[in-house]
Amino acid sequence: MKLNPLIILLIVVLLLTAIFSVGKRLLSPLKISVFGKYRGFSEKIYDGTQRSSNYLTLSDGTRLAYDLILPTQKGQPAREPLPVLFKYTPYLRTFTIFDKNGRDIFSGLFKLGWKERAMLRVRYILYERGHLMDALFRTKWLEPLILHGYAVVVVERLGTGASFGVMDPSFEVGAREADEILNWIAAQPWCDGNIGMYGDSWQAQIQFAAAATGNPHLKAIFPASSSMDTYSAVIYPGGIYNQSFAGFFSWSTGFLENLATPVDSDPDGLLLAQARAEREQATVGAKSAEVMAQYPFRDSLTPSGKQIWRDDFALYPFIERINRAGVPVYMTNGWYDIFTRDMFLWYANLTVPKRLVVRPLDHSQIDANQFDLDYAVEAHRWFDYWLKGIDNGIMDEPPIHYYVMEGDKNGHWQASQVWPPSETSPTRFYFAASPAGSVDSANDGLLLIEPPAAETFDSYTVDYSATMGKKPRWTAVNWEMEYPDLRSNDAKALTYTAPPLEQPLTITGHPIVHLWLQATATDLDVFAYLEVVDAYGHSTYLTEGQLRASHRALDLNPPYDTFGLPYHSFYESNQVPIPENQPFEMVFDLLPTAYTFSIGNRIRITIAFADAGNFATPSLDPAPAVRLHHSSCIELPIQNLGSIEK
Repeated sequence: MKLNPLIILLIVVLLLTAIFSVGKRLLSPLKISVFGKYRGFSEKIYDGTQRSSNYLTLSDGTRLAYDLILPTQKGQPAREPLPVLFKYTPYLRTFTIFDKNGRDIFSGLFKLGWKERAMLRVRYILYERGHLMDALFRTKWLEPLILHGYAVVVVERLGTGASFGVMDPSFEVGAREADEILNWIAAQPWCDGNIGMYGDSWQAQIQFAAAATGNPHLKAIFPASSSMDTYSAVIYPGGIYNQSFAGFFSWSTGFLENLATPVDSDPDGLLLAQARAEREQATVGAKSAEVMAQYPFRDSLTPSGKQIWRDDFALYPFIERINRAGVPVYMTNGWYDIFTRDMFLWYANLTVPKRLVVRPLDHSQIDANQFDLDYAVEAHRWFDYWLKGIDNGIMDEPPIHYYVMEGDKNGHWQASQVWPPSETSPTRFYFAASPAGSVDSANDGLLLIEPPAAETFDSYTVDYSATMGKKPRWTAVNWEMEYPDLRSNDAKALTYTAPPLEQPLTITGHPIVHLWLQATATDLDVFAYLEVVDAYGHSTYLTEGQLRASHRALDLNPPYDTFGLPYHSFYESNQVPIPENQPFEMVFDLLPTAYTFSIGNRIRITIAFADAGNFATPSLDPAPAVRLHHSSCIELPIQNLGSIEK
């Protein structure tokens, strides 16, 4: 039968179309959206970026400096409205790293080495704006998102950088400011009405405060490392003044005043000078350490009758409003961060759509691409889903991803539906008197899973020179933490060390220490450290907890969900002195961790009574004598209990 030529032509066209379609699918990149990997769901449609700066004006007339970064195509900025990523910061929108005379005024803030300083100098020579460090330079993951069709706005808070006014540090005030700025952004021609917030530290805290306002334009937040309860998280952990953090914060934020950058319309810096003169010495860092030290209790009152640790510097009072607003949140935590516990508490208390990633990093690296994770991928997946409506499956995955460490830059990722992971088993390890033969400490005690057969104790005289060094996690904000081999500190303390492991053992979660003590003093500061000891005897820091003995009374009605962890009010009215010549119990948690001890490793718990240079422990003369009873123990969240000698 002879086919009609038109029918033959139609069949050929259909076959060619089918072949072309199949070939295109085979040649095009596959769509992948899993934790740490993302491609094929959105298109890179721009080839460059453009930064400009200006002032916006709040309803009360205060002018705030901002940077706007738009994507460009062949040098032309995007004309269509875009979803916007917004950071509200007291830490400058752009750093001036070389002054008008070419002097490096920046490197001291991050204690850069000669290679980094040389790189900045070369950049300064080669580029027109090489004297500046803007948001794209500081946050590397922003540029890929901009090229995929996002705008970025970074606004300096009142009283910082080139912004006018004087900062009120209250989170309630900050929330109102953020709410007004969100409305301003949404009204701009370059914004499509969908806004996400990002940033770490205070820049993360303000995201939670902003979410509580219920602003309709705020579609999602991406906070990295935020406190929920500033008093107990970082200023007075365990009720002990954290002088290393407070001093660092005061110095570093004061340093930032020297790096402020004028907006484009102020090339001579006249408006910047005017803003500085307006606030005089009322900067974010001025006398902050001195002020913090004046309020040692959570219920301490200011002269005006405020409880600043609750009324101004706490975010847990916002929880109900955040949940009511329903803004989705993707939180980033770090095992060595200053807010490690608080980020888990946020997760426990939020009912909004939420995700949590826990990285093997300190505060200085928390929102950067590092060996563990391409952080840009997670930011991209999150904002594509909530700001662009791209169904990339991120909300179908387990909500928690955490990194299990196995030594320096070794480890693996785990996923979980709940925290703490359901497969962990709290296991008690008791402090014992038998010599462990592992360290030249005051006692060289053993750590065993069998409780002691008889009531014995270790005697010790407090050594106030015990210290965790000059770069602990508490100052790892601009630079990385740097702990020494802890044997030198262990030698000044009480240690309890397990026998070498015959099988790997993984700890994941929140260790809790139970101590029975006696002391010839009315108060004591107690520091507990979890360490890993290798086959050569080197002792490496994993985590810590601390508590002032007078704060030991447990509060059974905490103001938020604590995972059942011991909670202390730190109220002056709840102070309890040490009883004379009688044992007393102290129960407190260590900051959570996830670590696999290898075969041959040993677990060590070190108990010290000072951390010189870091925490403000009063030195008594004569130094108190202490007895630590062997009914004391630490409860470790074990995932796979190895062979521990009993």
